[in-house]
Amino acid sequence: MPKLAPKTIGLIAAAGFAAIVVAGLLSMITSTTLGFSGEAVREGALNVVSLVVAFLLVAGIGRQQKDKS
Repeated sequence: MPKLAPKTIGLIAAAGFAAIVVAGLLSMITSTTLGFSGEAVREGALNVVSLVVAFLLVAGIGRQQKDKS
């Protein structure tokens, strides 16, 4: 595992902050504009996440490939 440099820590913190901001915006949009309940949004998000994980498993992400040297 690579060492955590200050730049890497900053990027991780910025990505976390961006994720929180996007989640808040999507929450406001879905509840006020579209009128979805929190439970419906959570259920939809879980469905999307499970589809992504299933796709990654079927696509074989994480399998080690032999070097072509």
